Amino acid sequence: MNKIKVRLQEHRHFFIHNDLANAAYYFKERIAERLKNDDREGVALEMMACLTMIAFAVEAKINFLGHKLISKWDERAPYLTKVKMVTKQLGVAFDEQTRPYKTVRDLKNFRDTMAHGKPIELQNDKEIITTHEELERRGYLTADWQSQLNEQFVNDAFDDMEVIWRDLLSRSKLEIFDTLTGGGSTITFIEHVE
Repeated sequence: MNKIKVRLQEHRHFFIHNDLANAAYYFKERIAERLKNDDREGVALEMMACLTMIAFAVEAKINFLGHKLISKWDERAPYLTKVKMVTKQLGVAFDEQTRPYKTVRDLKNFRDTMAHGKPIELQNDKEIITTHEELERRGYLTADWQSQLNEQFVNDAFDDMEVIWRDLLSRSKLEIFDTLTGGGSTITFIEHVE
């Protein structure tokens, strides 16, 4: 078989923030459809997955912008530190008391709870007079983070992620095409090799 000498030039870039946002969108739409059909079995598990994907997508989008806009970007810096660096770079006030940035803080806390999986043990010993319904409403076996497993927070979190992304992307002067995974290659023939 005859050999040839060629020049192969390639470039590829992978931007995972798109995949994470797509996964979040998939779960959000699936949750909405299931709730519309009153199909609630396991829907809280899909809400956990959706909120985790949103939290990851927000961080990945911040990492993308930081990589593109800030020299010596450190993607291993703390989550909120990175958000504050990018928002400052783009002239946005990071107000974690109001949406949409309050949601970023809430998502970060949710993400940390899921990622670190620390056990919580609480003890209480008292007698009370109550009804069965009141006992169920008290949620004795419900952790604090589970209060975020509701359709409203899922929708707000997804919407806030999109609001933040569109605003920061617009301010960055990057085009949407710049945010897409892509690449290319060329092969240039040089010569036949004996």
